[in-house]
Amino acid sequence: MGYKAVIFDLDNTLLNYDLSVQHCMKQALTDHTIDEAFEWDAFWSIFGPINFKYWMNRNENNHNIYQVLEHSFTDTFQTLNHIHTKPHAITKTYWDSFCSTCHLEPNAEQVLALLHGQYKLGVISNGIGEAQRMRLTAGKLAHYFDVLVMSDEVNCWKPDQRIFEHALLSMGVHAEEVLYIGDSLTDDYSGAVNAGIDFCLYNGRRLTLQEGQNPKYIIDDLLDIKNLLEAI
Repeated sequence: MGYKAVIFDLDNTLLNYDLSVQHCMKQALTDHTIDEAFEWDAFWSIFGPINFKYWMNRNENNHNIYQVLEHSFTDTFQTLNHIHTKPHAITKTYWDSFCSTCHLEPNAEQVLALLHGQYKLGVISNGIGEAQRMRLTAGKLAHYFDVLVMSDEVNCWKPDQRIFEHALLSMGVHAEEVLYIGDSLTDDYSGAVNAGIDFCLYNGRRLTLQEGQNPKYIIDDLLDIKNLLEAI
């Protein structure tokens, strides 16, 4: 039996999260006239791990995205001994820019256009719903999807199988009728497998599989999805 639905992860699967973050971050720092002695590489090497820590602990600390970012900017500037009194302003500038910016993964729009009308299409994302919906609109992709499931809107996060079950219920399909496509071997692969959904790893960033990790399919070009589905 062929698939009736295809569900995608968003960040670094359909949308190039890394490119959008760095583009918007550089623009925010420029807009707030960080002095010329400020070095981007030094900033990014420090900001990244700090921001990741606050992001991973956001639910435990009951922090919204603005608090995550503001704490991350504050700690980064302190670490760099760079006196800056406007982390709140930079946070707002960055977040507004990020929400309205959409860099696509190669062939993302093309594959959605090919699949649209032939399969039910959905999204499961651990990103912030506000940002993900706006980015999809900015990238002119929103109209392709029947269902968008955002973790903060349903209060569960990949790899929790409940978020996958929520998507199945919303789309009116069973697990065996769905192919899920994502770039993460933890959130996406583990979550899909636990929910009984076939998983396709989009491996454009050349991840190395560990022992016991056996995605049903692996692709490095999103257009390969069309050929894969036709061959089933």
